[in-house]
Amino acid sequence: MSTTESWKEEEGNGSFQGFDYGLLVPISSQTPVVVDSGENFMPIWVKVLWTVIFMVMILIATGGNCIVIWIVTAHRRMRTVTNYFLVNLSLADLLLTTFNCIFNFSYMIQRDWPFGSLYCIISNFIANATVAASVFTLTGISCDRYLAIVHPLQPRMSKRASLITITFIWLASMTVAFPCLLYSTTITNKYKGVERTGCILIWPDGKVVGSHFDFAYQMFFLIITYVIPVTLMSFSYTIMGKELWGSRSIGEMTQRQIDSIRSKRKVVKMFIFVVFIFAICWLPYHGYFLYVYYDTDIIFSKYTQHVYLAFYWFAMSNAMVNPLIYYWMNARFRQYFKTAICGWKECILHKKCQGDDSSLHTECRQSHSGFYRSRKSKREDKLGADSPNNVASPTTKTHEFNETFKAKNNQRWVRSSFRNDSKRTTVNL
Repeated sequence: MSTTESWKEEEGNGSFQGFDYGLLVPISSQTPVVVDSGENFMPIWVKVLWTVIFMVMILIATGGNCIVIWIVTAHRRMRTVTNYFLVNLSLADLLLTTFNCIFNFSYMIQRDWPFGSLYCIISNFIANATVAASVFTLTGISCDRYLAIVHPLQPRMSKRASLITITFIWLASMTVAFPCLLYSTTITNKYKGVERTGCILIWPDGKVVGSHFDFAYQMFFLIITYVIPVTLMSFSYTIMGKELWGSRSIGEMTQRQIDSIRSKRKVVKMFIFVVFIFAICWLPYHGYFLYVYYDTDIIFSKYTQHVYLAFYWFAMSNAMVNPLIYYWMNARFRQYFKTAICGWKECILHKKCQGDDSSLHTECRQSHSGFYRSRKSKREDKLGADSPNNVASPTTKTHEFNETFKAKNNQRWVRSSFRNDSKRTTVNL
């Protein structure tokens, strides 16, 4: 049960400063603290700058992950095992961005938690659960790719098995975040006539700062959601890389085998990049907390709030980068991204949302497929030379039937040409 407690200055370390830099920062009560009276306030232009930086990241992350979820759920051809994991990863990133990052940024920029003790519990729980779900999902993807590439003769994971795995991922993530439900609470402090509220974890030992329980939990969370998964994924993708780029087959390979290896290489490259970006984005954030545990005086530095905001933005930006990686490194995702963006643009500019979706889809495909456009234009030029505008008007029903038959065959040829081109230029995950 969460309770709102009043934290008096003489009961703690003499200041409420530093509590908003994380879930809980252990500060020794014996350490003398010197607080700059001006560090409570951030200039307006700095707040505006940080707000713009965070809002851009949140908008891109929210829009990108929503598109990824739409691509896989709305298109049957995209419903593969790997893509189910990508939907789960996007869902976790979306929950983290919308239900934690927005509120936590407001908390850090204002140094006050106005959302109540109940949402303090929810926010902390969502933060830890979604981070754990994201990294567990990446680990699941690496295992699926490892089995498909290193042990291709073993049975592949079915769609049903992937959904069961995703369910297990969320149960494990909620278990890891369960202490946030038990010990998250709000505390209030009146400092220089201004009452501020903090959202932190108070552990069974009752210490607001300097809790050994908190140190143990933070270390456990770091190991279970960063050290072990990143190590396992690095090991898996190293073996996959040797298998795809280092091994040589006996005899000549068929074109089908060459295309299969090329496709697998593209997919593995994309996921290696995703894991690498994840490790880079979260490293400063985890490193900050490790450093703070051994040098608590840094919390009260004048620039600590900006340093923490930068590290926090860097960690949260991982949710923004993933959809951009899919767009950049996968042709099929890129095609659907363009279709979605083009469709929304048409809805906003020309109000075609209530019309036939197929027309929008056709317009987007024509505007973004240069090969299709060039082939179609050449065909139309050839047909234009023989069109009824350049010859005498037909006078018999037989001639009209022949012209109609030619037009229908032309339409079928164009549609078939685009389907064949799409198959050659896209990569299945």
